[in-house]
Amino acid sequence: MRIQGRYSLGCVLITGSLLCGLASCARMPAVSETAGIQATSDPQAIERGRYLVYGPAHCVACHGAPARDEERLAGVEGPLSGGKPFDLGIAGTVVAPNITSDPIAGIGGAPDGVLVMSLRYGISWHGRPLVPLMSFAELSDDDLVAVLSYLRSVPPVAQSAPPSDLSVLGALGMRLVVGPQGPSERPAVHKTPAPTAEYGRYLVRSVANCRGCHTRRSTITGAFTGAELAGGTPLHEPGGTFVPPDLTPTAAGIAGMHSEEEFIARFRVQRRCVEGSPMPWEEFARMSDTDLAAVYRYLRTLPSAAGVEVAAR
Repeated sequence: MRIQGRYSLGCVLITGSLLCGLASCARMPAVSETAGIQATSDPQAIERGRYLVYGPAHCVACHGAPARDEERLAGVEGPLSGGKPFDLGIAGTVVAPNITSDPIAGIGGAPDGVLVMSLRYGISWHGRPLVPLMSFAELSDDDLVAVLSYLRSVPPVAQSAPPSDLSVLGALGMRLVVGPQGPSERPAVHKTPAPTAEYGRYLVRSVANCRGCHTRRSTITGAFTGAELAGGTPLHEPGGTFVPPDLTPTAAGIAGMHSEEEFIARFRVQRRCVEGSPMPWEEFARMSDTDLAAVYRYLRTLPSAAGVEVAAR
């Protein structure tokens, strides 16, 4: 789950701790759900992982080195050495870690099973819950293997990212509330890329996390409060405040204003329409025509959001 804005996640952690106490609302993983998911040296799996990391899953947008951000924006596949801070307001600051293969500074010393639990259930190396900024719980088994395989293959960077710095309240919220954030149902073993609405749904919901920004959310709990992909809650970024637009097939919606060809062409521009926009255009520009067509076709199947207005609480 990706929550933006200075106070959003801090409120989630603290309000949740007051409401839920020591009760965990998330489902603990079954061993059978992660057994056998491990990295491989298969070149096809590694290439698929590279495509996901630098493309639709846009891992590099958070785990890339901030000092090399200009290179990333220019389309260079930079190192995944981490260091990008996320200001959570009263909850403190979280820093994206180094996920290169370095055994000390990166994830080279972490067993595959630990990384699987982190990606699918939000559980850290030490068994503690991670701040829920990722949304890969329902990534297919094969795509999870691909990501792991690629990360194992990248050159190590022996430079640790700065540590995260949660406040007392933020740490309290993490301990009391933010438990395993697992999938709502057993993830698919394999998803075959195809220009279909069904595959587009997988990309939008489980890989690219489009709905995380383009659906209105409560600034208190982080829960979705609006029609899916009908426009998001304002995001407060260093470059200004941005409102993720409606992606449903309405006259005002993105899917209603573009043909499929125009939709794909917009991503090929590899440039942000508005300076400072948080949309990871550079990563999405790497997506294949098949994947972009699938996303477009899924968006066209969504219910029209015309006239729908749900205020964030």
